[in-house]
Amino acid sequence: MDEAFVPLSGVGKNALNLALERAKAFPSTEKVVLLGLESYNYSGLPQESNDFSLILRENWTRKGVLEVISQVQTGFDLVYFAWADCPFLDPALTGDLTERHIKYAAHYSYADGFPYGFSPELLSPGTGGILFSIDKDGDIPLERDALLTVIQKDINAFDIETEISPVDLRLHRLCLTADSKRNLLLINRWLEASKNFPNASIAADLVEKNPELLRTLPAFYNIQVIDTCPQSCSFCPWPITGRSSSTASMEMEKFHNLLDKIEDFSSDAVISLSLWGEISLHPQKMELIHMVLERPALSLIIETSGIGWQASEIETLAVESSKLPIRKSPLLSSSLSWVISLDAHDPARYKEIRGSGFSEATACAKQLLNLFPGKAYVQAVRLKDAEDDIEAFYRFWREAVQPKTAAQAGVLPSSNHVIIQKYDHFCGVLPKLQASDLSPIIRRPCWHIMRDLYITVEGDVLLCREDLEAFGLKKEQRFNVFIDPMEKIWEAGKKLYIDHSTGIYPDKCGSCDEYYTYNF
Repeated sequence: MDEAFVPLSGVGKNALNLALERAKAFPSTEKVVLLGLESYNYSGLPQESNDFSLILRENWTRKGVLEVISQVQTGFDLVYFAWADCPFLDPALTGDLTERHIKYAAHYSYADGFPYGFSPELLSPGTGGILFSIDKDGDIPLERDALLTVIQKDINAFDIETEISPVDLRLHRLCLTADSKRNLLLINRWLEASKNFPNASIAADLVEKNPELLRTLPAFYNIQVIDTCPQSCSFCPWPITGRSSSTASMEMEKFHNLLDKIEDFSSDAVISLSLWGEISLHPQKMELIHMVLERPALSLIIETSGIGWQASEIETLAVESSKLPIRKSPLLSSSLSWVISLDAHDPARYKEIRGSGFSEATACAKQLLNLFPGKAYVQAVRLKDAEDDIEAFYRFWREAVQPKTAAQAGVLPSSNHVIIQKYDHFCGVLPKLQASDLSPIIRRPCWHIMRDLYITVEGDVLLCREDLEAFGLKKEQRFNVFIDPMEKIWEAGKKLYIDHSTGIYPDKCGSCDEYYTYNF
């Protein structure tokens, strides 16, 4: 990623330089091998020598990396594997992990509970070759969890050790990796806040005392491109706004300009075209979808009722998206993903909840699951007193799609395409019909205020999806993405996030139970 070559705040070196320096400081390191891309300029790195090698390829597949690991590990007692965009690799934490790895004669070891980027993964001699031999479907782009993914193919055959953080920081989903504008900002903030070079031992304290560091840039933009639906769902609050009879849609030129602003501000992001409206009803829906797909830094997710789509449209999108490269964004690797909201297995209950269209929606869901393996999901909202139907829904759709190839079996386990969604009462606007209380014991700041932006068909910005009152505000009381700078819009939400961080939940936030749900 380009961000790995950008000098860091107050350091004067980039993430790549720092990662290499810190890798050399790992216990008993004799040689560092950098697997690079031919498209990047690596001038300024050490010359080829006994303790450094640079291997360049046009692209790296998982299989290719495992092959190189199996080759270079010959003659060495241990292999450290880390990504070269991790400037905070911690030799001290790595030392503890190495000691544990050797003591218990592990095949594979990793650190758990720390923010990603502090520790490498460890492989014993010969383990890389074993992984290479069992990875029959590894001719795919390399991802960060590549080693563990292959190990899980036969996990009982490996001895695995873990160095566990004294404070579990996984809930913050932190990636201290220079792979996006968002994460580069996070790295620079950590450098500034730590007053020294950050390491794993101070990570928990840094997060606790500086929660504002975590709100960097939006990762998820939920955009209303049309404000009408073919159905009127019993648990949808949209009719309460008085806008459900409207047929307004976002113009293509405005949508194009909005994507420009999003790329300029966030660089990468996940785009949803499903805020309060059914995109299948938009007269230029295919053009809007293409506008997102043609931007390599943006990923698209469409949440749909499954009504209003032509089979030929879905077939076209499947062919087109299959030809697109893996997204450059670390948020979502697929260019196009789908969520089909069905909410019921029984046709009579479907009609009660959503209205007519069960057969069409079901057929659409089956087509999407078939044409987008691992990238399409069926969804049902779990409601009180409807557990029998939810269980039937889960069982039916779990078995509805079977992998056709070994490669699909790796991305399409039996139930990964079924989403059981929690019920949202929209801060008490709707009846409280939750089947169970899933809220954490200790409340955390809202994920949506931290990482999302919600935009109406006119370009008005909502605080979040629960912010239905915003539709009653005058224009001058709302920010608008077609008028106001993105920096100003995003900065305006900072105070509310800080309030949440200090235990203050103003207005409807106090009665909201969506704060712990997560998009991207």
